Amino acid sequence: MRGIESVPARLAKVVLGAPDIAVLRSVVFAVAIVQAGVLGLLARRGSWMSDDIDFLLQGDRGFAPAELLTPVNDHIAPGLRFVYATFATVAPLNWDVTIAWRVLMQSIAIALMGLLLIRLLGTSRWVLTGTLLYALTPLSMPSNMSLSSAVNNLPAHVFGLLLLHATLDWYAGDRRRAVAYGPLSLLISLACWEKSGLIVFTAVALALYVRELPIRRWLRQSLPYAAALVAPIVAFGLLWLTHQRASAQRLPSFGRLLDLGGHSFAVPLGALAGGPWQWNAFSPPFSTAATPVAAVLLGGIVAVFLLAVAWRQDRRALLLWASILIYVLVTLLLVSYGRFATFGDTFTIHYHYWSDISIPLTLAVVLTAKSVRPRAFAVRFAPVIALCCLLAWTAGVVVSDAGFAKVWADNPTRPYFDHVTADLRQAGPSVNLWDSPMPSGVVTLLSPDHRLSHVLRMLGVPFRLQGPGSDPYLLDDKGQLKPSHLAVWSRAEVPEKKGDCTGLLLSGSRSVTLPLRSTRPEFIEAEWFVKVGYYANDETRLRLELLDDAGRSVALPDPADAWPAGIAGMYFGPSARIRATSIRLSTTDQPNLCVTGVEIGLPVVTG
Repeated sequence: MRGIESVPARLAKVVLGAPDIAVLRSVVFAVAIVQAGVLGLLARRGSWMSDDIDFLLQGDRGFAPAELLTPVNDHIAPGLRFVYATFATVAPLNWDVTIAWRVLMQSIAIALMGLLLIRLLGTSRWVLTGTLLYALTPLSMPSNMSLSSAVNNLPAHVFGLLLLHATLDWYAGDRRRAVAYGPLSLLISLACWEKSGLIVFTAVALALYVRELPIRRWLRQSLPYAAALVAPIVAFGLLWLTHQRASAQRLPSFGRLLDLGGHSFAVPLGALAGGPWQWNAFSPPFSTAATPVAAVLLGGIVAVFLLAVAWRQDRRALLLWASILIYVLVTLLLVSYGRFATFGDTFTIHYHYWSDISIPLTLAVVLTAKSVRPRAFAVRFAPVIALCCLLAWTAGVVVSDAGFAKVWADNPTRPYFDHVTADLRQAGPSVNLWDSPMPSGVVTLLSPDHRLSHVLRMLGVPFRLQGPGSDPYLLDDKGQLKPSHLAVWSRAEVPEKKGDCTGLLLSGSRSVTLPLRSTRPEFIEAEWFVKVGYYANDETRLRLELLDDAGRSVALPDPADAWPAGIAGMYFGPSARIRATSIRLSTTDQPNLCVTGVEIGLPVVTG
């Protein structure tokens, strides 16, 4: 019947360049949902990383302003703290809940990009092309996988794109609406990731791209909007200055900066070829690229071609390319200053720092490519050439994603916590555990606290922590519950006395320091555990400290339970790292306690 078109016919119009606006929006939303869902399935192959566990434990402290403003390294990120506090409250250590959040945020970001392109290009096939480029680029994919990066970068995408929409609203005459959500979007983005403020340069470039007035009238028109955007920048700047604890850093040498700059520009160039194609197989997996020279050269050819087209056909598109240039240079300087001394040039290949460059890159490519005008003799072949280029780029994306998926799946955290929770629930609430650290595959040495007990409390798993009685159980590196004992490295020289107490009698408030005798060739530095054998007539408490030869002391954590009366053993630890050569026992009440032995060592699986 006339006036009724089939769905395939409508989709064909989207691809060929004469779509109905409603169908085009529907296709944009479909791309957003499908691609976000695929990324969600890919994310599910991974699991928690060390930063995620640290941030969850911080988030478990709640939503108080002091907690939300606790620095994240050199950052102030109340948005990140808020999201992790929500995860810790709603579903602690539930990876699937975080994936649902990421799928939602990713689909919103893709839809916002598609709708932005519709506003710029109307019903053009370049809308679909641009939406696909933004959705599929490996630039932002690794930051979706890693939760700590996603909590930074996904809000930067969503609220950065909202800022671009507000910019178009301002110049379209919808000034109240622009001011209502534009500055707020920028503030939220900054609260999640300070570097996301670089979207302002893209907003300026886009405003100049759509400019219709002479420059002076345009400046007068822009001043109120610019003032509205300065307000959240100043507000967040004051918040940062009054709460951050940035350590003193310095930039690398000029020659080193040039080398770092070359590696930095390889990121967007590789993306133009569907790169990076290859990833570094670190463990635990990080989103660090190993882009081959071929990908950079091919991306460079694409960039030169597009820049030439922009120069000849539409020089306003060069403004978007300029925003990419500024983005790379500012990122280079900022991260070189803050991270080079600690991590070297890793930041130039770590896509955590480059995720949101996909926004200006997509706009620059699409707004340039739409101006391509093939010569008369090449018109017949232009669609075939364009299709081949798109297929080649997609092949690069598939290679990149498949390579990352292989690395990303190599994460031991999921089976570790599955075993931990299953074994503890089977053992019951009375199970007694050493306050042992999580394995190195789950947390790194940079983690402020490695202890598993904090995670178990967050999960609400009932257990006893180093309670009095027999030796506690140990959760091994696979998360399985095992019988264990304290492997002794040194013992306190407890003086023997005759009478009822055959060891050290503690009565009243006093402090006694005992030398340690090593059972090994020499003393070593470690995070020690202590077992104290005793008998007492009444319930009491005792405070322990380890000391080294220089007189430095570290206190052992106090047990949750008081020392019960009778013949028993108490367990302490872990201490801060120390080369312990003596131990101090202190009492603050009126005990009648006989210490029969003090052993210092590390818990190990029995058998």
